[in-house]
Amino acid sequence: MSKQNKEVMDNMEFLMKELQKEWDRTGATKASVFISLDEVEDVNRTILLRISKQQKKAENENITFKQSVRLSRECYILLRLARKIKTEEQKTYRNGTCYEFEVALDKEELKLFKEMFDGKVK
Repeated sequence: MSKQNKEVMDNMEFLMKELQKEWDRTGATKASVFISLDEVEDVNRTILLRISKQQKKAENENITFKQSVRLSRECYILLRLARKIKTEEQKTYRNGTCYEFEVALDKEELKLFKEMFDGKVK
């Protein structure tokens, strides 16, 4: 590999690391959704299945760099969403007083949540 190619690869790796840091940050809250303790297992499973499908697409298919970046971004948003749901679920179980909990979502998280659970968004 030439010096110029190595520099391009190093720059691309740096760019991807910076993008991943940015994707891991949540934005301003746009909406909240309520999830009951009865539903949370199905919600978590649906999110994890979507993450798994996106990862398989990125790994197994012959995709362009743009498509790979889009899939990576979506996976980071889904992971962010899953972490938020798990955090609120654990708080609810610790308190032991409620049968549902509220999860605040940013614009990107809300968009993906609507795609997966359109009937739950009010």
